[in-house]
Amino acid sequence: MILRFAAALTVGAAGGVLFFAAGAPLPWVLGSMAACAAASIAGLPIAASAATRRPMAAVIGVVLGSSFRPDLFDHAREWIVPLAMLPLFLTSAALLCVTYFRRVAGFDPATAYFAGMPGGIAEMVVMGAERGADERTVGLIHAARIFLVVFILPFLIRLVAAPVTAAPLPPVTGDTANWALVAWATGCVIVGLVLGRLLRLPAWHLVGPLAVSAAVHMSGIADFRIPGWALATAQVGLGATIGCRFVGLSLRVLLRTLLLAAGSTVILLAVTILWAVAIAAVTGIDPVLLTLAYSPGGLAEMSMVSLSLALEPGFVVIHHLARVVLVLVGAPIAFRTSPPR
Repeated sequence: MILRFAAALTVGAAGGVLFFAAGAPLPWVLGSMAACAAASIAGLPIAASAATRRPMAAVIGVVLGSSFRPDLFDHAREWIVPLAMLPLFLTSAALLCVTYFRRVAGFDPATAYFAGMPGGIAEMVVMGAERGADERTVGLIHAARIFLVVFILPFLIRLVAAPVTAAPLPPVTGDTANWALVAWATGCVIVGLVLGRLLRLPAWHLVGPLAVSAAVHMSGIADFRIPGWALATAQVGLGATIGCRFVGLSLRVLLRTLLLAAGSTVILLAVTILWAVAIAAVTGIDPVLLTLAYSPGGLAEMSMVSLSLALEPGFVVIHHLARVVLVLVGAPIAFRTSPPR
């Protein structure tokens, strides 16, 4: 597995370089993701797993935590409306997607339900398997949905709103002060991973380091940045883990999965944008920021986009954490009380 993951990082880095040279948004993530997806389809010996994703997610968590400032919650009152509307958004998005997978894709009720929930891959696969869903189909649909959203949304934002660049990659020199900051970052990764696991936080490998880093920055104890090479490597690794989810699939199965996921992705993005525009009209919050906060992509990926746009990653992180908790709690309750037909 180690050699296959090293090969995936090499392929992903090559894709990142190409996307960076082409001026693509989020080049290290999207380039790596595209290159590894292509290599997966071609049958090259690459692989990634949850275990290989965790160190990458931890680094990105520390980076996102470093964007939390003492004044982050000064405008928290403005967040009340989008947070209050989040359950309604999730309900409307889930209803449309479950109906799509049931009526158009022809999935059985349980598979359609958990494939249509806007939650994380691992959680939906486990919940679905326990309730009779086809876990392989649920996993593939969510993997394809995240792939498509992460790939499409940065280009869409750049087209209609603002340029999405690579997330800032601060250089680190060899002086003592900078190496002290690296030590702070490493400490946040280690402590965050331990606490995240002990507290059983959702996406603990990301949220734990993020929370520790945020606490350090918001308290003013330290103000450090992850070295540029480490952040670039983490972004390449993040993209590689998404692209490698298609390893072992035949081209026919992959195309069918992408086609079905494309339908749900269009539904989700349309609903997301409509809600974002409506809430922006009421609150005055940037609709691009709201789109990222509500989008059905991953927490890490959407937060990186907001960081690249110099928007407020903390706003995006908090809304995605709320989404994860709401789906984790609400999906099984709704399945039990109102089972899909």
